[in-house]
Amino acid sequence: MVACDGDKGDVGPAGPQGPAGPAGAQGPKGDSGVNGQDGMGARMFTTGPVKSTEGGYVAGKNLSTEDSTYIANSSVFVYVKSQNRWWNMPGIVRWDGDKFTNYGVFSRLGNARVFITLQALNWSEDQPTAPDRDFQDIRVLFVPADQFRLNADLQKSSYEETIAALGLKDSDAVKVD
Repeated sequence: MVACDGDKGDVGPAGPQGPAGPAGAQGPKGDSGVNGQDGMGARMFTTGPVKSTEGGYVAGKNLSTEDSTYIANSSVFVYVKSQNRWWNMPGIVRWDGDKFTNYGVFSRLGNARVFITLQALNWSEDQPTAPDRDFQDIRVLFVPADQFRLNADLQKSSYEETIAALGLKDSDAVKVD
């Protein structure tokens, strides 16, 4: 093996830039979005004024595939309005004339539709079937489970405190079927 020592030559010119990779060139920075509109927050649905049937009520809403996934991973809060007051469900709702109904709440997700059922468990009147009631409104809140866990101090017994803590307003409620 033979090696020579000598003066080093000048550095040559830079070569041409290679083609962009499969992802292409980087685009401009996108809009930062609007606070509270990222699609990951709580959602609220309303029935408006409705009358019970056989003492209870079923609210339902058609869902997209994205909505179905969202609701499947959410906690459900239900509130009933009577006598201009929100009542947390499940539980007792007071009506005019010292009457009450104790409701259970059941939710079911299936066939691209969500159902929330209020079922009368017992009532103040001495009769074999639950009396029908006039609800001023029924509100259903879906809160992503991870957001619910991050808000351990959330007082879900109070409708007003709950929607305030979640950054919602009454006007955010979407009408259900």
